[in-house]
Amino acid sequence: MSGERDPYLIEYFVFGRAKGDSPVRWVASGRRTHPVGLKPLNKSRHFGIPWESREVEQPALRMLAACSRVMTINSQPHSLFIGVRGIKRQFRYTPDIEAHVHPSFLEELSSGRPLFEIVADPFTRAVASDEGVPIVLEMKSEQDKSLEDPANQTKMKMVEAIYEHVAQPFFVLREATHIDRKFMRVITELEAGARDRVGDLEKSRGLLAFGRDRCLPFGSLSQSLGGQPAGERLVKALHFKQFLSIDLRRGLNPDAPVWLRQQAEFGRDV
Repeated sequence: MSGERDPYLIEYFVFGRAKGDSPVRWVASGRRTHPVGLKPLNKSRHFGIPWESREVEQPALRMLAACSRVMTINSQPHSLFIGVRGIKRQFRYTPDIEAHVHPSFLEELSSGRPLFEIVADPFTRAVASDEGVPIVLEMKSEQDKSLEDPANQTKMKMVEAIYEHVAQPFFVLREATHIDRKFMRVITELEAGARDRVGDLEKSRGLLAFGRDRCLPFGSLSQSLGGQPAGERLVKALHFKQFLSIDLRRGLNPDAPVWLRQQAEFGRDV
């Protein structure tokens, strides 16, 4: 892992996880000794998970929760402990987010596509549990002074080298590229149904509304399910429950395509 020109030699590294894959720490900031904030997410079993940055980390968590290609999310997922030859102090690094995603999500993020664009795309088929691949994200604000700190840059190079060594996809995502404020307004509108209860009855109503179609406009589907606000809210809830997938690329307008996902066709007599 270290060549002759490397300024530091990593002697060991250890990953530490909390029991049950809960966050490894509660994030504190400045004089605070409590979490900066907690966000209940459908893809973390609606548990409140900690976030550190209102402008960067929290939006990323919210986008991932709304993405049809994301299966699970955890913030502060593990800690990486690093021992460097000649330095008595042990270094610790804790990434912001870990998510299990469909391989196509990883491919597009690796190609440099912005996170918000990936999230906006619909995904019309089911994601099997054995298809999910873990990705680790470090979110960076444009005002983050650590980006220009030589010591932090050296530490991050070691961190990146370790993740590469263990074949763990790891990305440092900057705010300007990956978070779009206009798109976050779409996410806020979508979240009206994020925590609504959805059972077999609601799913059956969704199937009946589609009939033999696989794709319907957001407006007409909402109207079929009860109009505004109940029907529209149900469409949003079914999206968060991975039953439907809304095309968010042009926002939640009446013409936005809504797809019935493949796993949603259980018991369908066609």
